[in-house]
Amino acid sequence: MRKLILALVLMLICLTIGIPLWVFRGFSKPGTGASADSPVIKVMDKRTEEVKGVPLEEYLVGVVAAEMPANFEPEALKAQAIAARTYAARRMYQFGAKPVEGHNGAEICTEPKHCQAWISEDEMRSKWGRVKYYFYLDKIKKAVRLTEGLIITYDKNLIEPVYHGTCGGKGTENSEDVWTNQIPYLQGVDCSQEYKVSEQVYTREFSKSELVKTLQKVGVKSIPVTAEAGTLLETLSVSPQGRLKEASLLGHKFTGAKLREILGLTSTFLTWETTGTKIRITAWGKGHAVGMCQYGANGMALAGKDYKEIINHYYTGVQIQKAKY
Repeated sequence: MRKLILALVLMLICLTIGIPLWVFRGFSKPGTGASADSPVIKVMDKRTEEVKGVPLEEYLVGVVAAEMPANFEPEALKAQAIAARTYAARRMYQFGAKPVEGHNGAEICTEPKHCQAWISEDEMRSKWGRVKYYFYLDKIKKAVRLTEGLIITYDKNLIEPVYHGTCGGKGTENSEDVWTNQIPYLQGVDCSQEYKVSEQVYTREFSKSELVKTLQKVGVKSIPVTAEAGTLLETLSVSPQGRLKEASLLGHKFTGAKLREILGLTSTFLTWETTGTKIRITAWGKGHAVGMCQYGANGMALAGKDYKEIINHYYTGVQIQKAKY
């Protein structure tokens, strides 16, 4: 009788404060709830170059955990899961994708600069800590499970569902203003509800000699001996949203995207000031600013929007549908 009473009390506590019962059952980990016919995707761990076949829905848990803060709203996590699933599906052989050089036969890798980020459950535990790990893992698995099989299409084809950290509250960009190719579903939209926009500001300072070394690393051979104050960096053109499209760095022309890459900046939404032969650059936001803004998605979720509204806001004219595996 005493054991029964204790069990009932424990259950009541769990229901009252929202602690999953599996936390107290020997810390067992819940499954994703994926159906048995979930397809398998070949994933290459970029660090070890090992290739493993992983159920797609299980793989997505590691992607969402790596790509979006786990403390974000459930609807934002669902939108991320659907975008990540669509991204992966476009690269699966059964959907017509071709082998990629350097993947060792895998369909996708874990390098975020090349494919999507992914972390293991051990890395999640290290990232979140022992206590939060169980709550966040359960939360992310639920987001994946509740959107199982959902993908994003445009004109009946899988889209390239690019996403970025934060646009800095400036609004997202048209694909052609960043990568030259105009993609109808990757058009700039308002992002005024972005979560914690005021915190997404990053600053870096460079001396002229550092800029010269940077240019030399990317193959620029002719470097001016001197540079006047104020001309270390010059705007050549900007996007409709005000981000840098083209710029001149020490007299050499670069796209805004390339400048962000070579200088290690977080975005192309920039301002700067020069003092003598030094320049201080401030960037708002993080990422290329095309497609879904993750902090914007969370802001929309906090405002009561669901994952369908989030996806249809950031990807123009798309449909959300169940994949046919």
